[in-house]
Amino acid sequence: MRNAELTEGANLRISETQYAKIHKAVLSGFLSNIAMRKEKNIFRAGKGKDVMIFPGSGLFNKARPWVVAAEMVETSRVFARTVANIDNGWLEELGGDLCRRTYLEPHWEKTRGEVVALEQVSLFGLIIEPGRKVSYGKVNPSEASEIFIESALVNGDVKKPFAFMQHNQRLIDDIIDIENRFRRRDLLIEEQHIFEFYQERLPGIYDVRTLARVLKKKKSDRFLRLEKDDLLAQDPDDEQLDQYPDRLDIENNSLECAYCFDPGKDDDGVTLKIPSALAPSVSPESIDWLVPGLYPQKIEALIKGLPKKYRRKLVPVKNTVDVIIHEMPKSRTSLISALGEFIYRRFGLDIPAAAWPEESLPDYLKMRVAITAPDGKELQAGRDPNILQQAAAGLEKSDELKAARVQWEKTGITRWDFGDLPESVSDTGKATGRWIAYPALEPSSAGSFVNIRLHRQREEALTRHLRGVAALYAILFAKDLKFLRRQLTLPADKAFMADYFGGSKNLVNQMADRVIQDLFRKNIRSKEAFYAHVESVGPKISSTGQQLLDSLVPVLTAYHEARSQIHRLQQRSRNNRQVVSFFQDQTADLVRLVPETFITIYDKRRLDHLIRYIQAAAIRARRAAIDFEKDQVKSRDIVRFTEGLNQLLNELSPRVSDKKRQAVEEYFWMIEEYKVSVFAQELKTAIPISAKRLEQKLQQIRRMA
Repeated sequence: MRNAELTEGANLRISETQYAKIHKAVLSGFLSNIAMRKEKNIFRAGKGKDVMIFPGSGLFNKARPWVVAAEMVETSRVFARTVANIDNGWLEELGGDLCRRTYLEPHWEKTRGEVVALEQVSLFGLIIEPGRKVSYGKVNPSEASEIFIESALVNGDVKKPFAFMQHNQRLIDDIIDIENRFRRRDLLIEEQHIFEFYQERLPGIYDVRTLARVLKKKKSDRFLRLEKDDLLAQDPDDEQLDQYPDRLDIENNSLECAYCFDPGKDDDGVTLKIPSALAPSVSPESIDWLVPGLYPQKIEALIKGLPKKYRRKLVPVKNTVDVIIHEMPKSRTSLISALGEFIYRRFGLDIPAAAWPEESLPDYLKMRVAITAPDGKELQAGRDPNILQQAAAGLEKSDELKAARVQWEKTGITRWDFGDLPESVSDTGKATGRWIAYPALEPSSAGSFVNIRLHRQREEALTRHLRGVAALYAILFAKDLKFLRRQLTLPADKAFMADYFGGSKNLVNQMADRVIQDLFRKNIRSKEAFYAHVESVGPKISSTGQQLLDSLVPVLTAYHEARSQIHRLQQRSRNNRQVVSFFQDQTADLVRLVPETFITIYDKRRLDHLIRYIQAAAIRARRAAIDFEKDQVKSRDIVRFTEGLNQLLNELSPRVSDKKRQAVEEYFWMIEEYKVSVFAQELKTAIPISAKRLEQKLQQIRRMA
C-alpha cells in the first residue's frame, strides 16, 4: 500500500490500466476503509465517520473525491494513513453482496414503454451510485403494474396507443363531451373504476412489450374493450342532449359546434366553428340565440341582470322564462330586440335595449366564434360578433379566392356580353360550399364602364349590383340621357330656385340620376332579362324625366316661398333675439328636411309629402310671428321627440341592425307628420299621428338592438 501511495504521490509513470489493476487488488482487501470527500482533506468514511487525510501523506491537498486507506488511526482525531485515490465505479463490483440497493421515484416512462425507478447503491453507508434508471417491474412487479395501468392505460400516456385504448378513449371523450354540453361532471365513472377494470384483466403486466405479447397470444383485445354503459355513472337524458346539437344551421350553412365546461378558460361554453370563407355570410344576430340547451339560462341571466325597476315586474323569473321559451318565436333579428318586443307585448313592460346586461353575462352564455382555416386550424376566436367582419376583411387580402376572382371578375364592360351572373358562387357551386362569394356589377369611378367584382357579403354585393346595373343602362342610353338633360330645365321664372341646391347643373344631374335609378336600378342577372327591360322601359326615359320635373317644381316653389317668408318674418322681428333665434332654427330645420341632395335620397312618393311638410313650416312661422308664446307651448312635445330622435341618431353604430335604422327613419317622418297635425291641421296628415303614437314608436326603437 505504501508503494501505491508513493506511486501516486511521486507521480511515477505507470499506465492507467496497470494503476487500476493494482488498486482494485488492494481495494478488495480494504473495502471497509473507503471514504468520500466531504471538504478539502476531510472525508466521510463508512458508518458515518469523518476522517482526515494524514498531513504527511503524499495525497494531502491532492486527493480525489474517493480514496481508500490502509489504516485509520485515531489520535487528536481520526486520520487516514497510507491513502490511495480510487474510482467509485470499482466499488459495486468489488463490494458484491455488501452493497445495499434502494429504489427511488418509480414512474412510468413513455419513451421506454415501461415503469422505471432510480436505483441507488450504497456500501457501508456511502452512496456509490446516486441513481440510475432500471426496470422497476423486476424489482416490484405489483407496484410497477399499478403504475403502468394508471399512467399508460388509464391516462393514455403511450407513444402508440393500442386499438382497445383508442376505442375506450373515444367512449370516454363522448361522455366528457356530453358533460361539457350539460355543464356537469357526474356522468363519467371515476378513474379508479377504469383502473380496476384493467387491473383485473392484466395482473402483473408492467410494460408495453409484455402487454403486446399477451394481446398477440389471445389474438383479440375484446377483453380490454369497455362498453359505454360501463363508463356511465348515470344515463344522460336523450331529450336534453338533443338541445345541444353538434351543428347549427345558420344562413344556409351547417356549422360545427364544440362544447367546453371549464369556467375561466377562453373556450368555456359553446364554440361555433366558422370556415373563414363563410364568415362574411353569417350575421351577428344569428349567433345571439346560442343553442337550445343554453337558451333558457341566457334568458334567465338577462332578466336577473336587469335594473330592479324592470326586474321586479317580471318575478317570479322562472315563470317569466318559461313563458318566453314557449311563446316567443325565434327570428333572424337580435335576441335583445326580439326579447324587448315580446316582453312589451306580453307583459306590457317597456325595456330599452340599453338596459339589458349583455356585456355582464357569463362567458358561457355568449357564443364563442372560431374562424377556421381550410385545414380546420383556428385562425382567430372570440365572443365579439365583430370578429365575423374582421375575418371577412382578412380573407379579402388572402389568396383563397384568387382563382374564383380570375374566373369571374371583369373590367371595362360597356354592354351585357358576359353571360348570366349568378346570385352566388362557391367552391362546390352550391350555397353550402366551403366558401361562398357574391358577384356584382359595379360602376367605375369615371362612369364610362362597369366591372364585375366578387364580394364576401350578400347585402353589400346586392347594393353594388343594383348601382352597377343602372350604370350599364346609363351607358346603353347615353344619347337618350344626354337629350333628357337638355329637357330637364326649370321654367324661366323658377330657375333661380335651383340656387338653394347647388345650381341648375347640379339639379339637372340629380334629376337624371333619379330617372336612371327609378327605371334601371334592378337586380337583373341575365342578358335576356337585361335587354327585355330595355324594350319595356327604354321608351319611358323622357316621360319619366318630365314627370319628375313636374313633381319637383311644386317642391321648389314651396321651399322658396317658405324660406322667403321666414326670412321676412325674421327681419321684422330683429329686435327680439328669442324670436330671431326661433326663425333661424326654422330655416335650419328646412335645410335638414330638404338637403341639397334631396332628389337623390327621396323617392317620388316622398316628394309629394315634402310639400306638406314645407308648407306646415311656413304656416307655423306665420302663426308664431303673431303669437310666439302659443307656438312655444305647442312645440314642447316636438322638442322632446326631436331630442329623442337626435339621441337615437347619436347612438347608431356599425353594429346596429338594418331594421333599427329603418325604424329611426320612419320616426323622423312621423315627427314631420306630427308637426303638420300640431301647427297646420288644415293640411291634414297622411297617417294617423299623435304624441302617444310617437312615444310608442320611440320606445319601440329603444327596445331594438
